[in-house]
Amino acid sequence: MVQNQVPSRPHRLIIDCDPGNGIRGSDIDDGIAIALALAAKDQLSLEMVTVVAGNTAVDDGYRVARTLLAALGVAVPVHVGAARGLMESPEPWVSRRARLDVPAEVMAAWDGVPAPDDHPVPVGDDAAGAIVRAVAAAPGEITLVAVGPLTNVAHALGRRPELAHELAGIVVMGGVFHVPGFLQELNFAMDPEAADVVMGSGAKITLVPLDTTVRTRLLPEVLEGWARMNSPLTDYLTVTARPWMRLTAYRDGRPGCYLHDPLAVAHFLDPKVGSYQEMVVGVELHGSLTRGRAVGWDPARVHLASGLRLPERAPIDVMVDVDNDRLVQLLTDAFASW
Repeated sequence: MVQNQVPSRPHRLIIDCDPGNGIRGSDIDDGIAIALALAAKDQLSLEMVTVVAGNTAVDDGYRVARTLLAALGVAVPVHVGAARGLMESPEPWVSRRARLDVPAEVMAAWDGVPAPDDHPVPVGDDAAGAIVRAVAAAPGEITLVAVGPLTNVAHALGRRPELAHELAGIVVMGGVFHVPGFLQELNFAMDPEAADVVMGSGAKITLVPLDTTVRTRLLPEVLEGWARMNSPLTDYLTVTARPWMRLTAYRDGRPGCYLHDPLAVAHFLDPKVGSYQEMVVGVELHGSLTRGRAVGWDPARVHLASGLRLPERAPIDVMVDVDNDRLVQLLTDAFASW
């Protein structure tokens, strides 16, 4: 079950992500999650950032991560990972990233927003290998926070199956059980096979699904409060978040944006930010209408599953509710301390 004790020393984290700050039309929640891990330095130690294709192409995500860390003057290693899923074709996702069905005046919000710096992308870099080496060198000490498609994590587990038990845990933002209008959640849908590998790995897993993260909201007035802090961290976040907020306001018909990925990091800082339920979780791999969808159940309370092949796997902790006011205050307090 979820541990609520305050650690005697900082949690050691690797964040595996697909950041998009400064990329036109891309979500900025990975960047906020990384910033939170850095700002909460008394409780968290960010040891490495690994990048996977998802919200952005993997090379773009690498440049975003390097730009964010450079803007803050922080030396954290960044490694490039998978450019595509284990089996899922990348083409629909590349087309989706290129096709933004929003008016030009909404996209104009990115005019004047600095694009990520042109950091050279290392040839032959290996995020999965970097994860394996770091965790094997410190078994039981490092938690992997995966807030993008789970391809890098699945590759790492494939190379070293014992990694599942050498990790202190895996916190995953991904998957959707039932949210009206969302037949897919991007992280699981971009690589359903990888998501299922991770859910069935036997690692100590906390899942933060879309069902819970859509109950979060960062409002413009809070973002402008961050801007008034006048720190390199909040300057970077607010400049890159404003255009994304304009896009999400257009799409959602209400102000603000979701805090999907920051919730996965906030989980470490305040046990009361969410509530949890233990369940077994699988990922649908074959349904023409459900591929990539998360399915969760309590093995002791399955009333009807005739003809279904339920996998034998350990239950995981699923965050089923969130206190958004508490989450936003936690972010604000952490950024104010930077």
